[in-house]
Amino acid sequence: MNTIKRLAATALTAAAVLVPVAPALADTPYAQASIVIGKDGSPVGDSKNVVHAWQVREGLYCIILSHEVDLGGPVAVHATSVGLWGDPRWLSVTVKSPWCHAGHHGVSVRSTDTEGHPSDASFVLTVS
Repeated sequence: MNTIKRLAATALTAAAVLVPVAPALADTPYAQASIVIGKDGSPVGDSKNVVHAWQVREGLYCIILSHEVDLGGPVAVHATSVGLWGDPRWLSVTVKSPWCHAGHHGVSVRSTDTEGHPSDASFVLTVS
């Protein structure tokens, strides 16, 4: 019995190593908007209801959402870091951000390291 368990564990480990890593896509069918942003502010893969995204300066990103996204009611806006866990950071989101020059549809994301210094980051932004 122990031999079977060891063989099964070995097979699962080998399968996990051999499976190719999927590209980062903002695949969120129930969200109003979503996008994966690279460290340089460029979109990675597909996005949903996002008009434009860019990096303003180190650690500050702007995302302009389409007019189909309703930010007037109760919504959840999340920025989730993508990448190595050994690279700790804080992400904060501002809805209707003055940095993004788009009024109601501009969202900014600030990324800082654990000491509060601006730090570039890759992240997923979702608006539910």
